Amino acid sequence: MTARSSSGTARRPGRPVGADAAQTRERILQAAYEVINERGYAATTFQEIAKRSGLSRPTLNYYFASREDLYRALLQQAHDVVTSCIHAANQHEGSLNRLRAYIDAVVAVWHRDHAVVGFLATARLEAYRHPDLPSATVAATRGFLGELVTEAVDRRELPAHTEQASLVELLYAMLWGIGAYCGWQSRPVDVSEIAKQLQIVIGEGLLSDIGGDR
Repeated sequence: MTARSSSGTARRPGRPVGADAAQTRERILQAAYEVINERGYAATTFQEIAKRSGLSRPTLNYYFASREDLYRALLQQAHDVVTSCIHAANQHEGSLNRLRAYIDAVVAVWHRDHAVVGFLATARLEAYRHPDLPSATVAATRGFLGELVTEAVDRRELPAHTEQASLVELLYAMLWGIGAYCGWQSRPVDVSEIAKQLQIVIGEGLLSDIGGDR
Protein backbone atom coordinates (compact mmCIF):
# COMPACT_ATOMS: atom_id res chain seq x y z
CA MET A 1 0.00 0.00 0.00
CA THR A 2 1.29 3.50 -0.86
CA ALA A 3 1.91 5.69 2.17
CA ARG A 4 0.16 9.04 2.35
CA SER A 5 1.20 12.29 3.94
CA SER A 6 -0.91 14.21 6.46
CA SER A 7 -2.43 16.15 3.56
CA GLY A 8 -3.65 12.93 2.01
CA THR A 9 -1.33 13.01 -1.01
CA ALA A 10 0.61 9.92 -2.00
CA ARG A 11 4.18 9.70 -0.75
CA ARG A 12 6.79 7.86 -2.80
CA PRO A 13 8.48 4.89 -1.06
CA GLY A 14 11.71 5.80 0.65
CA ARG A 15 10.91 9.45 1.20
CA PRO A 16 11.72 10.41 4.80
CA VAL A 17 8.59 11.68 6.54
CA GLY A 18 8.91 15.33 7.49
CA ALA A 19 12.51 15.49 6.33
CA ASP A 20 13.90 18.59 4.70
CA ALA A 21 14.42 17.47 1.10
CA ALA A 22 17.29 19.86 0.32
CA GLN A 23 19.22 18.91 3.46
CA THR A 24 18.71 15.20 2.87
CA ARG A 25 19.84 15.49 -0.74
CA GLU A 26 22.94 17.44 0.31
CA ARG A 27 23.68 14.79 2.95
CA ILE A 28 23.64 12.12 0.26
CA LEU A 29 25.85 14.16 -2.06
CA GLN A 30 28.39 14.81 0.69
CA ALA A 31 28.61 11.12 1.55
CA ALA A 32 28.93 10.26 -2.14
CA TYR A 33 31.81 12.72 -2.57
CA GLU A 34 33.68 11.04 0.27
CA VAL A 35 33.06 7.48 -0.91
CA ILE A 36 33.96 8.17 -4.55
CA ASN A 37 37.12 10.03 -3.52
CA GLU A 38 38.17 7.06 -1.41
CA ARG A 39 37.08 4.15 -3.62
CA GLY A 40 36.61 5.47 -7.13
CA TYR A 41 33.44 5.44 -9.18
CA ALA A 42 33.50 1.73 -10.10
CA ALA A 43 33.77 0.57 -6.47
CA THR A 44 31.17 2.98 -5.13
CA THR A 45 27.84 1.46 -4.12
CA PHE A 46 24.56 2.86 -2.88
CA GLN A 47 24.93 0.59 0.15
CA GLU A 48 28.18 2.27 1.21
CA ILE A 49 26.80 5.76 0.55
CA ALA A 50 23.70 4.93 2.61
CA LYS A 51 25.93 3.69 5.44
CA ARG A 52 28.15 6.78 5.28
CA SER A 53 25.20 9.17 5.22
CA GLY A 54 23.25 7.36 7.91
CA LEU A 55 20.24 7.06 5.59
CA SER A 56 18.38 4.07 4.26
CA ARG A 57 18.88 2.60 0.80
CA PRO A 58 15.24 3.41 -0.15
CA THR A 59 15.90 7.04 0.79
CA LEU A 60 18.84 7.18 -1.62
CA ASN A 61 16.70 5.63 -4.34
CA TYR A 62 14.03 8.24 -3.76
CA TYR A 63 16.46 11.06 -4.53
CA PHE A 64 18.63 9.29 -7.12
CA ALA A 65 17.42 6.49 -9.38
CA SER A 66 20.90 5.11 -10.08
CA ARG A 67 24.59 5.54 -9.38
CA GLU A 68 24.93 7.28 -12.75
CA ASP A 69 22.18 9.73 -11.80
CA LEU A 70 23.93 10.49 -8.51
CA TYR A 71 27.29 10.96 -10.22
CA ARG A 72 25.79 13.45 -12.66
CA ALA A 73 24.42 15.42 -9.70
CA LEU A 74 27.86 15.42 -8.07
CA LEU A 75 29.49 16.57 -11.27
CA GLN A 76 26.94 19.32 -11.81
CA GLN A 77 27.50 20.63 -8.29
CA ALA A 78 31.27 20.47 -8.77
CA HIS A 79 30.91 22.22 -12.12
CA ASP A 80 28.94 25.00 -10.41
CA VAL A 81 31.80 25.38 -7.92
CA VAL A 82 34.34 25.70 -10.73
CA THR A 83 32.26 28.23 -12.66
CA SER A 84 31.80 30.31 -9.50
CA CYS A 85 35.59 30.34 -9.01
CA ILE A 86 36.06 31.37 -12.64
CA HIS A 87 33.48 34.12 -12.22
CA ALA A 88 35.32 35.44 -9.16
CA ALA A 89 38.62 35.36 -11.06
CA ASN A 90 37.19 37.22 -14.03
CA GLN A 91 36.37 40.20 -11.83
CA HIS A 92 40.09 41.03 -11.81
CA GLU A 93 42.27 42.71 -14.41
CA GLY A 94 45.45 41.16 -15.73
CA SER A 95 46.21 37.52 -16.48
CA LEU A 96 48.30 36.87 -13.39
CA ASN A 97 45.78 38.55 -11.09
CA ARG A 98 42.97 36.47 -12.57
CA LEU A 99 44.92 33.26 -12.07
CA ARG A 100 45.76 34.22 -8.51
CA ALA A 101 42.10 35.02 -7.83
CA TYR A 102 41.06 31.64 -9.24
CA ILE A 103 43.51 29.84 -6.97
CA ASP A 104 42.30 31.86 -3.98
CA ALA A 105 38.69 30.99 -4.81
CA VAL A 106 39.48 27.27 -4.98
CA VAL A 107 41.34 27.50 -1.66
CA ALA A 108 38.27 29.13 -0.12
CA VAL A 109 36.18 26.18 -1.35
CA TRP A 110 38.69 23.77 0.15
CA HIS A 111 38.36 25.44 3.55
CA ARG A 112 34.58 25.00 3.34
CA ASP A 113 34.56 21.45 1.99
CA HIS A 114 37.64 19.28 1.39
CA ALA A 115 35.60 16.54 -0.27
CA VAL A 116 34.40 18.77 -3.11
CA VAL A 117 37.96 19.82 -3.99
CA GLY A 118 39.01 16.17 -3.87
CA PHE A 119 36.19 15.32 -6.24
CA LEU A 120 37.34 17.99 -8.71
CA ALA A 121 40.54 15.95 -9.03
CA THR A 122 38.74 12.60 -8.89
CA ALA A 123 36.44 13.59 -11.75
CA ARG A 124 39.46 13.96 -14.05
CA LEU A 125 40.66 10.45 -13.21
CA GLU A 126 37.19 9.01 -13.65
CA ALA A 127 36.87 10.68 -17.05
CA TYR A 128 39.97 8.73 -18.13
CA ARG A 129 38.78 5.48 -16.57
CA HIS A 130 35.23 5.80 -17.84
CA PRO A 131 35.15 7.85 -21.08
CA ASP A 132 31.35 7.59 -21.12
CA LEU A 133 31.12 9.71 -17.98
CA PRO A 134 30.74 13.48 -18.45
CA SER A 135 33.67 15.75 -17.56
CA ALA A 136 32.29 19.29 -17.57
CA THR A 137 34.57 20.50 -14.77
CA VAL A 138 37.61 19.68 -16.88
CA ALA A 139 36.27 21.55 -19.89
CA ALA A 140 35.43 24.61 -17.79
CA THR A 141 38.86 24.76 -16.15
CA ARG A 142 40.75 24.24 -19.40
CA GLY A 143 38.61 26.84 -21.12
CA PHE A 144 39.42 29.40 -18.43
CA LEU A 145 43.14 28.64 -18.58
CA GLY A 146 43.09 28.79 -22.37
CA GLU A 147 41.53 32.26 -22.32
CA LEU A 148 44.00 33.33 -19.65
CA VAL A 149 47.08 32.27 -21.63
CA THR A 150 45.75 33.79 -24.86
CA GLU A 151 45.14 37.06 -23.03
CA ALA A 152 48.66 36.98 -21.56
CA VAL A 153 50.19 36.58 -25.02
CA ASP A 154 48.00 39.32 -26.50
CA ARG A 155 49.03 41.70 -23.69
CA ARG A 156 52.68 40.73 -24.10
CA GLU A 157 52.76 39.31 -20.59
CA LEU A 158 54.05 36.20 -22.33
CA PRO A 159 56.28 35.99 -25.44
CA ALA A 160 54.50 35.79 -28.79
CA HIS A 161 56.15 32.41 -29.49
CA THR A 162 54.68 30.83 -26.33
CA GLU A 163 53.40 27.29 -26.90
CA GLN A 164 49.96 28.12 -25.60
CA ALA A 165 48.43 24.62 -25.61
CA SER A 166 51.39 23.18 -23.71
CA LEU A 167 51.33 25.98 -21.15
CA VAL A 168 47.60 25.46 -20.57
CA GLU A 169 48.25 21.77 -19.93
CA LEU A 170 51.10 22.60 -17.54
CA LEU A 171 48.94 25.03 -15.56
CA TYR A 172 46.10 22.55 -15.49
CA ALA A 173 48.41 19.77 -14.29
CA MET A 174 49.76 21.98 -11.51
CA LEU A 175 46.30 22.97 -10.32
CA TRP A 176 44.99 19.41 -10.61
CA GLY A 177 47.98 18.00 -8.75
CA ILE A 178 47.58 20.37 -5.82
CA GLY A 179 43.84 19.75 -5.74
CA ALA A 180 44.43 15.99 -5.68
CA TYR A 181 47.08 16.23 -2.99
CA CYS A 182 45.10 18.51 -0.70
CA GLY A 183 41.68 17.02 -1.40
CA TRP A 184 42.67 13.46 -0.62
CA GLN A 185 44.80 14.03 2.48
CA SER A 186 43.49 12.58 5.74
CA ARG A 187 46.02 14.61 7.76
CA PRO A 188 45.99 18.40 8.21
CA VAL A 189 47.37 20.28 5.19
CA ASP A 190 48.20 23.99 5.03
CA VAL A 191 46.61 24.44 1.63
CA SER A 192 46.77 28.23 1.86
CA GLU A 193 50.55 28.13 2.17
CA ILE A 194 50.83 25.60 -0.66
CA ALA A 195 48.69 27.86 -2.87
CA LYS A 196 50.85 30.85 -1.91
CA GLN A 197 54.00 29.04 -3.04
CA LEU A 198 52.28 28.04 -6.29
CA GLN A 199 51.40 31.66 -6.96
CA ILE A 200 55.02 32.67 -6.40
CA VAL A 201 56.23 30.01 -8.83
CA ILE A 202 53.71 31.05 -11.48
CA GLY A 203 54.23 34.78 -10.99
CA GLU A 204 58.02 34.66 -11.10
CA GLY A 205 58.41 32.04 -13.77
CA LEU A 206 55.37 31.42 -15.98
CA LEU A 207 53.41 34.65 -16.14
CA SER A 208 55.89 37.29 -15.07
CA ASP A 209 55.85 40.77 -16.56
CA ILE A 210 58.51 40.35 -19.24
CA GLY A 211 58.20 43.75 -20.89
CA GLY A 212 58.36 42.27 -24.37
CA ASP A 213 59.72 39.14 -26.06
CA ARG A 214 62.70 37.41 -24.57
